[in-house]
Amino acid sequence: MRKRWAGRLPAAGLAALLAAFLAGCAAPVRIKVAMDMRPGQEALYKTRILKAFEKKHKCIVELAPAPDAAKLPELLAAGDTIDLVASPLSMTRTLVGRNLIAPLDAITMPKDLAEARKEFFLTDLGVVDGRTFFLPRYVETPVLIYLKSKVAEAAQYWEIRRDDINRALARYNGRGLPRGYTLEKDPSQWDWFDLFVAGWYWNSKEVQGQRRGRMALGPLGSPSAPEALMDACFLTGVSSEGLLAMNDAGVADMFQWQSALAREGILNPGLIKERWTDEQVREGFRSGELYLSAVPQGEAFQIHGTGSADLPGYLADPEDMGVAVMPKGNSLLLDGNGDPLREGRRSVATRSYWWGVTQEARNPKLAYELARFLSDTENQVLESSAFGMVPVRQDLLGELGLMFGGGWTAEVFQTASQQLVENRLTTAPLLAEFPEVARNYQDAYEDICLPGPGQKTRYEDVRKALEDRWVPRERQILGAKYPVKALSSR
Repeated sequence: MRKRWAGRLPAAGLAALLAAFLAGCAAPVRIKVAMDMRPGQEALYKTRILKAFEKKHKCIVELAPAPDAAKLPELLAAGDTIDLVASPLSMTRTLVGRNLIAPLDAITMPKDLAEARKEFFLTDLGVVDGRTFFLPRYVETPVLIYLKSKVAEAAQYWEIRRDDINRALARYNGRGLPRGYTLEKDPSQWDWFDLFVAGWYWNSKEVQGQRRGRMALGPLGSPSAPEALMDACFLTGVSSEGLLAMNDAGVADMFQWQSALAREGILNPGLIKERWTDEQVREGFRSGELYLSAVPQGEAFQIHGTGSADLPGYLADPEDMGVAVMPKGNSLLLDGNGDPLREGRRSVATRSYWWGVTQEARNPKLAYELARFLSDTENQVLESSAFGMVPVRQDLLGELGLMFGGGWTAEVFQTASQQLVENRLTTAPLLAEFPEVARNYQDAYEDICLPGPGQKTRYEDVRKALEDRWVPRERQILGAKYPVKALSSR
């Protein structure tokens, strides 16, 4: 007689089969990534990058826009869980200080982390208090973009306005132009006097019955606006310590120049009145409102464009776009010989962006694997060549020329490479209080430099405003971290 259980699965086997079936039917794991995305970047991720990872790991990757880096702490602390975040270097210490990012040695094995560190350069910048919290994503730097035809015109005809320009500058330094001054034809040789002269010439010329400034040295309504002010301080020769102290003579030089540019109408009035964003700066080039601006090299890609649906561009004549390294900073004041009283440099802060796994990540290991995947060789090549980013992989350092080919893309990359050399190791201040420091610089700029009752244009008045109001606030923000140094009089 056959036993009753013959032909049947044992209970344990049935349970295993059922578990396997249910696992196959279960909803795929979801992982959410917060990142600032340029136009066309989300489409690239969804159509050409993420599908392979999603298929391999049976997951769905969601992209969450994070355009304002200063709001990353609030975004990560909100109830909607973010698993992986792309943070600018300037915000990394803030995120770690608020316990929002997990140390990578708590997620992956030491051997794997050591291998990852060998794959990239700059990895030491992702270390906080001896532990690795971040992996690099890409590098970029501000550069100057301009319309070649408009710069050539200014270089040819500016002397017609020399007397007017001298009188305008004398309102701020009592002298006018430096001795032997001439406007350089190549913007890569410019300093801040050249910016003033070209901008003043453009503002003096009627276009369709209107005169206005055609320059923007950064979008005032962008979250990156304070970093542009800090870059201007670095250009005047200010050290990182002097930047944080806010009492260096070069800081006052920067604010005086910014005030003069605004008062003389050299900056586009829409930039000031409407607090233009990055998109409005792009549109300024499209509409003819702008002839020159400082932008990250990735923005230069956006503004030039390729004519494709993903990267249409903003210029009527893309071939008219030129790219230059940043202008050398100097003081508006002149010495007894008629030379700038203080000479600066061309260094600005190198921007870098970093992947961090959040403390609240639902699957930290998977989030880490996604960061490694997004920064592997193939995806770095794809994203960098599409959006003008400088890759951070060691194995790509010798292939950069091939990635960017020739023509305008090579010009943007070569100029960015020159600027990165000028920058050396200059970065934004790496401290948890960075958002508050940035806010202090922005508030000081709005008060001292823009039209209104607080605007100051004389160097002595600018310096006094800093000492009376903004340096004390900086001391309050930084507390014991405030740099101990005497008031500089370089």
